[in-house]
Amino acid sequence: MTDGESLVSARARPPRRYSMRTGLLLLVFACIFPALVVASLAVYESYVIQKERIFRDKIFLARNLTAILDRELTAVEAGMQMLASSPDLVAGDLPAFHQRARDAVRFQIADSYVLTDRAGRQVLNTLVPYGTSLPMSRVPRDLDRVFESRAPVLSGLFTGAVSGSPRIALGVPVLRGEDVIYSLNVGLSPERIGAVLGRRSLPEGWVAAVLDSSGTIVARTRDTAKFVGQKAVPALARAVQDESEGSLETLTKEGTPVYTAFSRSALSGWTVAAGAPMTLVTTDLYRSIAWIALGTLAAFGLGLWLALKLASRLTSAVQGLVGPALALGEGRPVEVPRTHVKEAVEVGTALQQASRMLAHAQHLAHYDPLTGLCNRVLFGELVLRELAVAQRSGASFAILAIDLDGFKAVNDMHGHAAGDTVLKEAADRMANAIRVSDVAARLGGDEFAILLLAGNRESAQAVAEALVESLSLPYANVKVAVSASVGIAVYPQSGTTMLQLLERADVALYQAKGLGKRRVASDV
Repeated sequence: MTDGESLVSARARPPRRYSMRTGLLLLVFACIFPALVVASLAVYESYVIQKERIFRDKIFLARNLTAILDRELTAVEAGMQMLASSPDLVAGDLPAFHQRARDAVRFQIADSYVLTDRAGRQVLNTLVPYGTSLPMSRVPRDLDRVFESRAPVLSGLFTGAVSGSPRIALGVPVLRGEDVIYSLNVGLSPERIGAVLGRRSLPEGWVAAVLDSSGTIVARTRDTAKFVGQKAVPALARAVQDESEGSLETLTKEGTPVYTAFSRSALSGWTVAAGAPMTLVTTDLYRSIAWIALGTLAAFGLGLWLALKLASRLTSAVQGLVGPALALGEGRPVEVPRTHVKEAVEVGTALQQASRMLAHAQHLAHYDPLTGLCNRVLFGELVLRELAVAQRSGASFAILAIDLDGFKAVNDMHGHAAGDTVLKEAADRMANAIRVSDVAARLGGDEFAILLLAGNRESAQAVAEALVESLSLPYANVKVAVSASVGIAVYPQSGTTMLQLLERADVALYQAKGLGKRRVASDV
């Protein structure tokens, strides 16, 4: 066939024709498919980001629960050290010490105090009256180390000889001269340990547990009696033995799929694990899939040409936001790529603003480096948050303004190092005198403040008087008499704004000082 014949044949061949129906279907598919891919990627990335956020939040929760548990154990140990050095015990007046220990146990998470000798035999037990015949069975062998190490020892889980129920024991040495004559032990029930974790309100369906070094469940926020003493699920038991902190997907003992995070305590060696149901993410995923299906159907009514032209731009813009979103979730600086899509620019701007706000919040959320208490900025944020809650719920709360009387004389006589020691000791006394849910802060110098959640005038007065007594006790190696004055302001009687409440608390504080110091004065 010559070139001329080929050209004539090509001109004579009719062009390939498509029906309008076929053409529209192909065009709709060409428009919808890219949008469907982009939406699916966005949903998947959202799923990944939300999943990572839950894991991150769970780790923060596990750390928080571990800190709460450590604080309670530290308070118990401090109380035991005081009891171990009490004059009754050192002098051998066991009946008087028995009464003292029974009085002390009411103010701690402990169930009982037990005094044992070197042979492991019980000398007295606060669960029964003094002089009652005690079982001959030994206490856990872990506590024998108290006599050798001369240091506190935390036992594993065991069954109490008197109580007949699961217990964990903490033992401290009782010294007479240079000799360890007894081991003073405190019994902790799994229920009480679980109640400590329960102070941090967990959402519906969430569960937290305390595991010992072998992965055995020591306490649990749910079904404690059913699962205490059992091993954790294998995946979690292996993880806590390999790592001190981490997260994984696993099952609860009831068989519920959960996202689990865990953190090990450097104080007790226990690991606190917290699990959130996987439905937190999958429910949103299914909802997003449903929205994608609806959006796909709606897209059939849109302009096909516009959808085809914008698909590539939207895909690029959305994918360009994945990196900044992940960077925001990981706390890294957010850099948004250039784009001509207005909505993507707005989201990128919002991500950058959120990144700056997060960095600013992290900068503000600092604690006083000397005392470990909240600083003035964080205390103000917590007061504002509680104020918003109280305005919605109608509940009350109180603010205590505290000033140390005679503190300047400590610096003048003993120097600033001694003054710093007094401030730290005062901060420790404040932390021990308030609930875990309350907040103590150092505002500057020897000025402190306390936020009492759900507190009224009567409860605030009682806490303030206890603080005055505690802060007015002698300080080691300080000859100057240091005391405290406290001013009380209660929402809403003293004011309905943070500024009003702080000012009224300061006014009440100056009234207390004007009355002769070492006083408590209230604005209401």
